[in-house]
Amino acid sequence: MNSKRLIQLRDLVGYDDERLSRMLGIPVSEVVDFGLGRKPVPESIASQLEQFVDWASEVGNTTVKKELAQKHLSTV
Repeated sequence: MNSKRLIQLRDLVGYDDERLSRMLGIPVSEVVDFGLGRKPVPESIASQLEQFVDWASEVGNTTVKKELAQKHLSTV
C-alpha cells in the first residue's frame, strides 16, 4: 500500500491520523510517516486497514444495518 491509498482509506472512513493510530494500535507519528511516504506501510497494517474499511462500508449500508439489527437485537 502506498501513502496515497492509506490517505484515501483514512478519509473514506472519516478518520484523522490520531483516530487511525488508535484503531491500528500504532503511534500517531507512524501514521503521519506512512501518509507522507516517509516510511513504507507494513503489509499487516495495510491488511488491517483494508479489512476495516471493507467492514465500515458494509455497515454503512442501511440494508446491512437492518439485517444486523434483526440478527442481534431481534427487534426489527
